[in-house]
Amino acid sequence: MEKTVRLNAEQREDLVAYLDGELPDEQVRQIDQILANSAVARHEVEALSRTWELLDLLPTIDASPEFADKTLSHLKALEKPFVLREQPWFIHLRRTGIAAMWLLAISLCTWFGLYLTQHLIPNPNDELLLDLPTIENLDQYQEIQDIEFLRELKRSSLFDDPQEK
Repeated sequence: MEKTVRLNAEQREDLVAYLDGELPDEQVRQIDQILANSAVARHEVEALSRTWELLDLLPTIDASPEFADKTLSHLKALEKPFVLREQPWFIHLRRTGIAAMWLLAISLCTWFGLYLTQHLIPNPNDELLLDLPTIENLDQYQEIQDIEFLRELKRSSLFDDPQEK
């Protein structure tokens, strides 16, 4: 019998499961074989077993009712990834941006509509403005009665511009 054979790190991690009977059969046989051959390994298992027994003697303290809620909400906050689209400031910024884009689109459509009506669609009043000098003197032109009279006035040179000569 070899007294110095110890459990390796992996087997030491499985001791609690071994004591609770939760290990697969193959691992249980390996640990049983080591325990049968090593007093040091048996001492480790006995110490761990006594520790668990002592833990059972300690008084149990109940957590406050808020503890579970706080812990679960904290865990949920850790589980939930940071999503930019779900942030309140981003939602407000996005809505403001959408409203600004609509306002810009409406303004551009209004400007374009005004431009079309001002420059591309003919205005019947523009013709009247071109004929305004004639319209202003219409009363005088109606008194003339005959075109021959106008030709005579033109030949007489009374109304010629002195700078043209």
